[in-house]
Amino acid sequence: MDPTVAFMQRIYQECECNLTCFQFSEPSSQTTKAMNKALDDKSKAAVEALARHGSFRDAAEALGTSPASFSRHISQAEDYVGQPLFERRRNGARLTASGRAFVDLLNRLTEATNLFETSVANLRGGGEQVLSIGCGPLTTRTVISPVLADMLDENPDLRTRIDVSATKKPLEDLRNGIIDVVVCDLTHTPDLSDLEIVLLRKEPVSFWARPGHPIHDKNPATLYDVFSSCFASGYMNRYWQSAAGTILGGNRAAREAADRLPQIECDDFTLLVDLASRSDVVCGGRVDAFAEYEAMGRLKEVRTERELFWNICAARRKGTHSAPLDVFWRRVVANFGTDQGAVA
Repeated sequence: MDPTVAFMQRIYQECECNLTCFQFSEPSSQTTKAMNKALDDKSKAAVEALARHGSFRDAAEALGTSPASFSRHISQAEDYVGQPLFERRRNGARLTASGRAFVDLLNRLTEATNLFETSVANLRGGGEQVLSIGCGPLTTRTVISPVLADMLDENPDLRTRIDVSATKKPLEDLRNGIIDVVVCDLTHTPDLSDLEIVLLRKEPVSFWARPGHPIHDKNPATLYDVFSSCFASGYMNRYWQSAAGTILGGNRAAREAADRLPQIECDDFTLLVDLASRSDVVCGGRVDAFAEYEAMGRLKEVRTERELFWNICAARRKGTHSAPLDVFWRRVVANFGTDQGAVA
């Protein structure tokens, strides 16, 4: 029997056996009805989030759902198992013995599912393994290109697909099994429990404007000056918009202004850099993205009173393996990894 199929069968059999063992007492009609239905992904994610955060409010916020919906997902999971998974306390929630066993089963099921999806993807490709990479525009030249160049030297027949986007899309595609690995900024990204994360480097955010831009008269400029200018960058997630809102004053008007940032948004930094050299736009990005225009005298770095940093990370689904993915992962960790572990 194929080892992937055998592994999947063993995991599912153990899951079924252990769920049955949870039924220490005669199940209620409600529990029996729940057990006849498959547990949906939202309920699984809710259990994992609450186990991690220990707070209904924090866990619901991490998943981006309402407290009422989150509580309903937890209740559905407990009805499915037939046992309380959490001990409710005034200051939060803690896993019961059944809850700990159930979370362990979820982790093993996730590993088996990821292995299954990877194997099916290989079958679709006629057995040929294609490495699918998602990345933000910050990492294309500094991380992705040198690693792939080394891999192509060793394996000229390597097939790979690369999706470059500053939005959430690469991370969502990773979780959905569409891509194999992501290299991007994961600063304060919520709910990463289903992923293996390695912090590659902390990169300072660099701000640039044409030499004649009035922001250079500040020397140093404040971050308020930067974000209140005509600001251009790639996609800004909620964390960065919230940080900008605080910098702009922290009141309602400041938060509304931050929600509209960046004024000019584009994943193509070549376009943004050129635009900043032609108009009164302040552009934020990595230093190397502006090197060519700095050498030509068309852009000048904006000195700021304090720095902001990106957490550039590599991420893959837990338990997911393939020959090209494992080679890519080892090279990225060896060449760029830090000893600081995962980012929270």
